[in-house]
Amino acid sequence: MDWFMAAVLGAAGGAAMEAVDVIKSIRWHRQMPWNVQSDTIDPPQRRSDVRPGEELLPAPGWKAYCVAGVLRLLVSGALTGVVAATYPQSMNPLVAFLIGLGALSAVQQITTLVPLMVKSAGRAALGGVVEEAQQQTQALQQNGQQPGPGQVNGALPGPQTGSPPPGNPQPVTGVAAQQDPTSGGGVA
Repeated sequence: MDWFMAAVLGAAGGAAMEAVDVIKSIRWHRQMPWNVQSDTIDPPQRRSDVRPGEELLPAPGWKAYCVAGVLRLLVSGALTGVVAATYPQSMNPLVAFLIGLGALSAVQQITTLVPLMVKSAGRAALGGVVEEAQQQTQALQQNGQQPGPGQVNGALPGPQTGSPPPGNPQPVTGVAAQQDPTSGGGVA
C-alpha cells in the first residue's frame, strides 16, 4: 500500500473518531454539539481545565466544529501517511485505519512529553559540565595549585594543565566524595 492510500484510510479513521465524538455529545446534551453553551452543560460544575469566566462563553457554532473536524482529518491522514512511508512493508488497510483512529491521541501525548524530555536532557547536559568543573577544581587543589584569574570556582570545563587525563580519575577526598548515594546526605 502506498503512503497516499494509507493517508486516506487514516483520515477515514479520524473521521470515524470525530463521528463517535459527535454521537456521544448528541446523546448527552440532546442537541448538536456546536449549539451547546457552557452554562447549559448538566451538571454545571467547576472543572479544573476551565479558566475563570470561560463558563460564560457562547456556543462555538458549526464553523468552529467544521474547522476542528478538518484539522483532525489532517492530523490523522498526515500521521498515517508518514508511518506508511516509513514502514511500507508492514502497512495494510486495517493498520492504516487504526493509526488514523488513534492519531490525535498519540499527537496529544507526544506534545505533553516533549517538554519533559527536553528539560531532562538539558539538566543532564548541565550536570555533566558542573561535575567536570568540580573534578578539575579538586584536582588542582590536590596538586597544590590555585585556580587562575579567569576560572570560576577554580576551573573551567575542558582540559586544564595539571588535571588528570579523562580515562584515569583521581581519588577525591572532598565532601562530595564522602556522600552516601542512598541517603542523600553526606558525612562531614
